[in-house]
Amino acid sequence: MRGLLIFLIVAGIGGGVFFLQKRAEQKPAPAEASALPVPSPRQTYEHDWAKHSLDTTHSVIQKIQQQRKDDDLKDAVGRR
Repeated sequence: MRGLLIFLIVAGIGGGVFFLQKRAEQKPAPAEASALPVPSPRQTYEHDWAKHSLDTTHSVIQKIQQQRKDDDLKDAVGRR
């Protein structure tokens, strides 16, 4: 009997926390609108996160390659 009472108390607390979180997610927060990051060149959708991640990685790799290429050109000019 004591085990059932403890289970009901834990289940009640867990259910209460669950519903509070769900209700908080449904309310739009005006403070979040100003905290949004800089928009990407194309809009990222919920189901497109993997593509966005790959695009970001690819653009960073291109920037690094360009910087290395520029550094090599500067280094080659300095050796002459």
